[in-house]
Parts: sequence; C-alpha cells; structure tokens
Amino acid sequence: MSFDTVDKINREFEQAYNNGQVKDAVNTYANDARLFATDKQIYEGTSQIEKYYTSARAAGNAKVELHTGQVIQCGSDYLVEISQYKINTDGGNYVVVWKKDGGNWKKIVDIFN
Repeated sequence: MSFDTVDKINREFEQAYNNGQVKDAVNTYANDARLFATDKQIYEGTSQIEKYYTSARAAGNAKVELHTGQVIQCGSDYLVEISQYKINTDGGNYVVVWKKDGGNWKKIVDIFN
C-alpha cells in the first residue's frame, strides 16, 4: 500500500512538473519541507522549493522521471522512499522522507544527487 501511494504521488509530480505546473508539483511537499539539491543548497519551505524548480525548468530541465524504488514504512505517519530520477538525459538517486499530513502524504525532506 505505501509503495502504491508514493508511486501515485510521484506520477502526479511528474505530470505537473513536465507540464510546467511547478506550483502543483510543489504541492506534494509539506509547507515546512526541506529540499537538499545538487547545487549544495538547502531550500526550506514550499516558496523556496517552488523557486528552485522554476529555475530548474528555466535552465532547460523540463522533463523529469521518478522511478519509485523502495518504500519503507516507519510507523503509521512516516515513510522513507529510496529511488532514482532522470532529468532530461541526466539522473541520480534520491531519498524522501514522507509524513502523513491531515490524511495526505507530503514530502518533508527530499535529498538528491
């Protein structure tokens, strides 16, 4: 069940991001989420995360693929996802900590290389 939930949200993120709907993609993050990106910066909160993804798209990173890998249940309110991504022709690994927020799963920590 947790794999299917995360995979579904990943598909929603991909669709929104790839269609230029960055705000909708960032809606998969909690308001106080932190994004640790390949530029070695930490983006805190959805406003900063949205600015990061908007800049990434403007720089030509317009197509993302998330390959949901392992999802580990940590109690009833937390999940850890260990997966791979591809942006255009580049790619890497990522780890996301998910938290149940008002009945919805949201990313609270997103680290990728």
